[in-house]
Amino acid sequence: MAEFQRNFDNSAADYEKSRPLYVTELYNDIWKYQPLHKDSRVLEIGMGTGKATEPILATGCQLTGIEPGENLIQLAREKLEKYQNLSIFSGILQEYHGQPESFDLIYAATAFHWIPEEYGYQRVYELLKKGGTFARFAYHAGPDHRRPELTREIQALYRKYMDRGEPPKEFELEDARQLAQVAQRYGFTEIDYKVYHMTKDFTADEYMELLRTYPDHMAVEETVRKQLFDGIHSAITKHGGTITVYYTIDLELAGKG
Repeated sequence: MAEFQRNFDNSAADYEKSRPLYVTELYNDIWKYQPLHKDSRVLEIGMGTGKATEPILATGCQLTGIEPGENLIQLAREKLEKYQNLSIFSGILQEYHGQPESFDLIYAATAFHWIPEEYGYQRVYELLKKGGTFARFAYHAGPDHRRPELTREIQALYRKYMDRGEPPKEFELEDARQLAQVAQRYGFTEIDYKVYHMTKDFTADEYMELLRTYPDHMAVEETVRKQLFDGIHSAITKHGGTITVYYTIDLELAGKG
């Protein structure tokens, strides 16, 4: 298991508690593009604890989830135990030996960026039925716009402890368009893309749980990471005890003609 996969699995409880769910509009747009029913076969790449799984299962489709983390799988099984239409493959996409042209829908939720592009798109294309759909979506955490002073203090801490310069540019519709076009290079057609917006509030303690699910943060040397986390916790507490994360969610849809 790769280091980032171990980090996710070691933080499984924090992941389940702190990572947000996806907006209803996203699923509605997927189903408009690719309707699902009890005879549909669906593959989820990087299921995690099932943050994006239940709305798909609720359609009655037959869903296979791919996930290498045993702790993540255990939480997903507990949460989704009422569904008889779920099977889980313990491993990564590169280890999954599904038959070609088996699935009506394949999707990845904040997971596909971990897979080498050329392999990932080609493998998804191979596994999809003719007329099937690939849905790639992810959320991107943006700064707290309600509390600009808190945002400035946190950015200063990142510059000090993680050597970050300017904060990352917030994800926009143009970014989704460019990402959607990648699928065309691998034979997909009927490209579509959308973005959605949502916010989620965290207390200082809850925000620490969220940060523990970020592999780049957990890769920082332990003493330095503690100083970063303590500084962020103190800044949130000083500014009222709450931080609001502004999320942008992008969705890219592509068909196999």
